[in-house]
Amino acid sequence: MQRQVSLSAWLALAFTLLSLLLTVMLTVFSDRTASVQVRRSIGTNLAELANQTTSRLDQAMFERYREVRLIANRLSGPLDLAQVRSEIDALQQSYPTYAWIGVTDPAGTVLAATRNMLEGANVSQRPWFQNALKGQAMGDVHEALLLAQLMGSPDGEPMRFVDIAFPLKDDNGQITGVLGVHLSWKWAREIEQAIFVPVGRSRTIDPLIISSTGAVLLGPPEVEGTVLKLRSVDASLQGKQGFVREIWPDGEDYLVGFSSDRGFEDYPGLGWRVLVRQDLDEAYAPVNQMHRRMLLGGLVAALLFSLLGWGLARWITRPLLGLADVARGLEAGYAVKAPASNAYEEVAILGSAFNAMVKTLQHNEEELRHLNVSLERRVHERTAELQDSFERMDDNEARTRAMIDRAPEPFIGMDFEGCVTDWNTQAEKLFGWSREEALGESLAHLVVPVRYQVAFIEALAHFHQTGEAPFVGQRMSRILVDRNGHELPVEMKIGLIDTDRLKLFSAFIRDLREQS
Repeated sequence: MQRQVSLSAWLALAFTLLSLLLTVMLTVFSDRTASVQVRRSIGTNLAELANQTTSRLDQAMFERYREVRLIANRLSGPLDLAQVRSEIDALQQSYPTYAWIGVTDPAGTVLAATRNMLEGANVSQRPWFQNALKGQAMGDVHEALLLAQLMGSPDGEPMRFVDIAFPLKDDNGQITGVLGVHLSWKWAREIEQAIFVPVGRSRTIDPLIISSTGAVLLGPPEVEGTVLKLRSVDASLQGKQGFVREIWPDGEDYLVGFSSDRGFEDYPGLGWRVLVRQDLDEAYAPVNQMHRRMLLGGLVAALLFSLLGWGLARWITRPLLGLADVARGLEAGYAVKAPASNAYEEVAILGSAFNAMVKTLQHNEEELRHLNVSLERRVHERTAELQDSFERMDDNEARTRAMIDRAPEPFIGMDFEGCVTDWNTQAEKLFGWSREEALGESLAHLVVPVRYQVAFIEALAHFHQTGEAPFVGQRMSRILVDRNGHELPVEMKIGLIDTDRLKLFSAFIRDLREQS
């Protein structure tokens, strides 16, 4: 014979399972909530880093923009080449990242330049010269092969520059020349190092600078110079700021923060965008570490709760073993009596309740048999009465329907919402709508001219609010329209039925054209 499991064992097992389930649910919920918050915080940090980089770029470009503009203002007036050379040499010494500084005449011939480079050359076709004459001081990043040959590129790669140029004018506002500056793109690398290295940031965080056309101006070698088709790029080109998770052309999954160039003070900006990307596994490493810690903590807590629940269940259920036999007897249908127990008050109360329940069940069973007999008889009688009542109602409704259909005048029924509930044969003939087409439709839209529909709806709304219907019982002359839109002069008398079972307006209509 198979050994039965005790009640205490079942309760102990239930305590254990519930504690495990509760602990796991709390752990999973807490872990998921914390994970979402940590992931959002990591992404927000990358977006903020992109925003800081953008701000540093804007401020650095503003300083160069303002510095070159001040020099251009000082050189305005009659050109003094000695003064020009002194100013541009001082400017280059103050900021060595200025790769080339030169002044041209109005035709574009270089009159003076740092280290005499390109002096005498005509640069009138260069974009920076033409943009300066148009009032566009800033030019985007570009390669300068000619200057790279003259200056020499240390790493053998083409040098890249950002152009800053302002026109020089005399006292009459006439252009006397152009001051042009080629800012070496190396300054962007300096800003990158200033932001990412001193604060001890991971080398796997890659900053990228994107031009207004979407090309990568600065970034990892494998993407530099390419045009990226990514959500982060599209969002940044739209001037948005934030972060996204996306797969890049190298097949890796990255978390990417992005920001847009907004300019600084009167420096308009070049439309650059900054992305800061980090490998997803490394970016979410704190989340994974938190997962492991919370899982381990949850398992330990579940084990402790299980042991506590097991002991508590055995202590509580020990006095109930005697009452378990009583419960089995009741389940089998026997009128057993619970033995007296002094284990604790609750067990004694439960035993008394068992005994009282047995007496009550026996008494109620007898009364229930008598009630069933009486109830069956009453149900049979009530069913017969209802069937007779329904038959009479059906007969009355059929007679009413027949009378309305045989009425010599058109008849329309409408509920309190303004929808057609009845439409007799004469109404079909007068208005052209069949009963099936009219039922359920708005009466205002069906037969009331457009110019009167608002007044009709307002009268119905007034009735809903106040219960007043002064038009009831009155003969009224009105203009209605048929299916083809033809206006019909009619006389109608409105009736009102407002009972618990039936709520509607009724109207008998007389065509006044017949009197003509």
